[in-house]
Amino acid sequence: MSRVKFLHCADLHLDAPFTSLGADSGKSAERRQDLKDTFRNIIELAKSEKVDLLLISGDLYEHGYVLKSTINFINKCFESIPATKVFIVPGNHDPITVSSYYRNYSWSNNVYILCDELPYVYLDDIDTYIYGVGFKSFSQEKTIAYSLKPVRNDCINLMLVHGTVDMNIGNSLYNPMSSENLSTLNMDYIALGHFHGMLSDIGGKGIIYNPGSPEPLGFDEGGSHGVFIGDLASTDSAEKNLELRFQKLNKRYYETTDIKVDGCGSTEEIISRMDAELKCSDAPNCLLSVSLKGYLEESIKIDLLQIQNHFRDKLYYLKIKNETLVNYNIDQIVKEPGLKGLFVRKIMSRIEKTEDLCEKELLNKALYYGLEALENGKLDL
Repeated sequence: MSRVKFLHCADLHLDAPFTSLGADSGKSAERRQDLKDTFRNIIELAKSEKVDLLLISGDLYEHGYVLKSTINFINKCFESIPATKVFIVPGNHDPITVSSYYRNYSWSNNVYILCDELPYVYLDDIDTYIYGVGFKSFSQEKTIAYSLKPVRNDCINLMLVHGTVDMNIGNSLYNPMSSENLSTLNMDYIALGHFHGMLSDIGGKGIIYNPGSPEPLGFDEGGSHGVFIGDLASTDSAEKNLELRFQKLNKRYYETTDIKVDGCGSTEEIISRMDAELKCSDAPNCLLSVSLKGYLEESIKIDLLQIQNHFRDKLYYLKIKNETLVNYNIDQIVKEPGLKGLFVRKIMSRIEKTEDLCEKELLNKALYYGLEALENGKLDL
C-alpha cells in the first residue's frame, strides 16, 4: 500500500502588472506584493501540512514581466521545504521557451520542471509517478496531454496539466482537452491549471480538479480563492482512495455591483445611497467595481472624484462607472415635430414590436444615448 499527500496550486501569475489598477495609485505594486505573500503562505501551508508533493499547474509567474529577484524569491521558498518535492508544468504565461527561467536558472534540488525533456518522474519512496505536459510557447492549439506512456496501475499516478477542459469556447489557443479523453489515461489525480475559478471534479470521474488562482487577479474573479490539499492512498487491491479539501488563502477579494441612483439630486445624495447599499464583508481588503445606474435630471453632474475620495479609506480599491441616463420626458418629446421627435417615434415603434427583452433593453439605451447626442452634439460614454 502506498500513500502520498500533496498540495495543488496554479495560476499565481507572480509579477503580474495589474495595469488596470492605475500606475499612480501604488495599488499595482501592492497587489504584486500580495501575490508574493500568498505564495509564501502556500509554502507555509505545505510545511504545516507536511505534504510530500507541491504541484504547481502552470502560470507560476509572468514571463514578460517577472524580475530576476522574484525568481530568486520563488527559489528561496522552494529551498525552505527540502522534504517536499516541487513539480511545475509551464503554462501559457510562463512557457518553457529558449529564454525561460525554467531553462536558464539553477533551481533548488527539490524542484522538477515537467516538459518534453522530463515528461515524468518516478518517486520510489512513495511509489508514485508524476507526469506533466507544459506549454512550449504562449499558445497551444492542439492538446499536449494525450501522448503519455502507459501507466502502472499498481502504483499512484498523478498528472499536472495546464489548459482548458470541457470548455466549448471556439478556436482555443490554450491546450483544449476533454475530461473523457483525460480519463482514459488512468491517472489517479489530474492537477489542472489555467481557469482562475475553482473547479471541482471536472467530468464527474473524481480525478480532475482545478484550484483556480490562489489570489484573485481581476473583477471577473470573485469569491474565495485558494488551493487543494489531497491525500491519495492505494490499497492492496490497487484501488485508490482520494481525500481532498479546498483551503481558502486569498488576501484580497473582488466584487462587482450596480447601484440605482434614480431620484438623486446631487453627488452627496449618491454617496449617501452608496453608503447605505454597499455591504462589503471585509471592506479594507475589497476591490469593488460599482456601476451607477438609473435616470437623473439633465442638470445633475456626478463628481466621480468626490465619490472616490469619500471611499478612499473605506475600501481597498474602488472602480466606479457612471452608466446613468438623462431622465428625458419621452411622452413630451415623442410629440415634437423635429428630428428628436422623429427619432423617438422610430425607436419607440421598434421597442413596441419586439418581444425580446434583451433587444428591448438595448433599444431603450439607444433611445437615451441618441437623445443625448442630438441634444449636445456629442456623446460621453
